[in-house]
Amino acid sequence: MNENLITEIEINHFKCFENFKTNGFKRVNLIVGKNNVGKTALMEACWIYERNNKSSHAIEAYENMVNTLSLIKEFRYFLNSGPHDLQAAFALLKKFNRLLIKSHNQSVKLNIETNTNEVKVSINDFEINTSLTHSHLFAQRLSDKINFSTNFIASYQIDNDLMMSLYDLIKEYRKKDNLNQYINEFDPDILEFEIIKNLPKVFLASRQQFEDIAELGHGLKRYVAIISALLVCQNSCLFLDEIENGIYYTQLDRLWQIILTLAEELNCQVFATTHSKECLESFYKVSQKMAYKNISILKLTRLKNGQISSSVSDYELLENSLEQNHEVRGW
Repeated sequence: MNENLITEIEINHFKCFENFKTNGFKRVNLIVGKNNVGKTALMEACWIYERNNKSSHAIEAYENMVNTLSLIKEFRYFLNSGPHDLQAAFALLKKFNRLLIKSHNQSVKLNIETNTNEVKVSINDFEINTSLTHSHLFAQRLSDKINFSTNFIASYQIDNDLMMSLYDLIKEYRKKDNLNQYINEFDPDILEFEIIKNLPKVFLASRQQFEDIAELGHGLKRYVAIISALLVCQNSCLFLDEIENGIYYTQLDRLWQIILTLAEELNCQVFATTHSKECLESFYKVSQKMAYKNISILKLTRLKNGQISSSVSDYELLENSLEQNHEVRGW
């Protein structure tokens, strides 16, 4: 595995994690466990670390994180409601206070301080301050679409801004033909994907015209977003939250086949979460069929004392567990 990829991580004081450490990450990693056990938070921590390593301005990592987690939508709502709600908006930012993430002996430190008149955000040695009277500048900075993240596909519905950002990269990397090929495999009636008047559309052979992709269901839009993100994620990491959302179970095998193939070809490390037993079984079945062993299953469990523990299964352990019908999701 490329030495720049994440093999272990330590998290202190971030969301549901107080003192947490795990290792054993491979090229493609599936994170499982009960609801609200920290699957998404673990991916977010890995994402922050990966972004910080790539950016010379650490605040960009924080801006992108806010966009990706959709916290920005809540923040905008409070700002638009009037000055009296600014304290409530800043309180949202406290979710990320006292952050320390370590990997490969490097660290990212985030601190947020708020009072009745100002908010101060610092990441490592970079700092940004704003007062209540200048909060619009802070909101504008957070809302900057130039830094919109394209390597974290969240669990909620894919919005058009993300689709446009991904498609710009697809064109820049000259991957349109690749994308259309994968979409056609998803649905043979679809011959082409395009952004027209800021709307993602597909050309249908049966109708001989472009139609809004939303008319064909959320699953197709999510599939296109995942494949697009993979195609433009060379030498980087991709994070897929609740990967199976909206995707029909019969399409899971092909999706995993594409992920495993492109992750290896493009030197991309993939982290995904799932609630679905079918998705987990498909993950294993496809990796077994392809004889692809550079995978891991990370199961998160909340202990009685509230701490979160993890166990990592590589290909061999996963093979033994599933063949013996053992439960590995953490339910």
